[in-house]
Amino acid sequence: MASAPSLALLVLALAADAQARPEEGATKAPGTEVSAPPRNAAPDDASWEAFPGTTAVPQSQEDAAALPRMPEVPPLVPVREVPLPEPEPPPVAPPPPRAPNRVSLLGAQTVGAGGMAAGLSLGFPSVTARVALGLARRVDALVGLDSVYGLMNELRVGARWRVLDGGDRWSLGLVVEGSHAFFLRPASVEERGARHVSGRRNWNVLPGIVGSFQFAGARAPRLFLDARYLLALDTEPVQGTPLGGLPPDVVFSSAFPLRVGAEVPVSEKTSYAVTLGGDIRTRPGEANFMPVVSFGVVTGF
Repeated sequence: MASAPSLALLVLALAADAQARPEEGATKAPGTEVSAPPRNAAPDDASWEAFPGTTAVPQSQEDAAALPRMPEVPPLVPVREVPLPEPEPPPVAPPPPRAPNRVSLLGAQTVGAGGMAAGLSLGFPSVTARVALGLARRVDALVGLDSVYGLMNELRVGARWRVLDGGDRWSLGLVVEGSHAFFLRPASVEERGARHVSGRRNWNVLPGIVGSFQFAGARAPRLFLDARYLLALDTEPVQGTPLGGLPPDVVFSSAFPLRVGAEVPVSEKTSYAVTLGGDIRTRPGEANFMPVVSFGVVTGF
């Protein structure tokens, strides 16, 4: 039987041997030396494959995981800043076509059956107001008043007949008017008054020819021509010479009133009217020519 000191020494030796041997499967700490295999020893493939940090190599392409592919991005190209174009405004609807103006009072264009036109003009030597009433498509009745600013007032009635019709562009017609003039002063005391300026006498007849021509366009100006023959009947004749005897009861005289001008439409039924012309006279003691000018407005109803 061994003694107690011998057993104690044996236990200490075994414990020291156990501490000196590393545990199986335990890895060496970093920094410790690893013993190399002997030079002529066979390689241990299992120990290399089991070495920590090794990567398993896939056996086939199916086992290999596909690497993520980066999206193909085109290279960055510097672009100049270009101002954006302004948006175009929406198209504007065209306005409706303007209605043509066919209302005429001073030419041959009639107002038509049931139509009516009126006009007023101021000028030299008189103020004129006139109305046309449509009796038929080509026939109008005319009513008017001429005044030498109160010195003479002349009431006129007549008719207008459009003989030749050129559509909306031109027309030619006949006109006749009769009038009775009222003078502020009697002929015996009047020397260069309303009779001399107007060329009218107590009764007057004015037949003539009228024409119209309108330029192309709905509101184009319309030119007119008015050529008349004036037959004046003087029921208050005055004897100019002391020894001439008694004057006749009625004295006839003639003149040729000529008018040209234009009606300028401003709307479907309204126009401005400008008139120029004069009277060519044959009565002894009067001026051979008396100018006429006026400006007015014509409108339809």
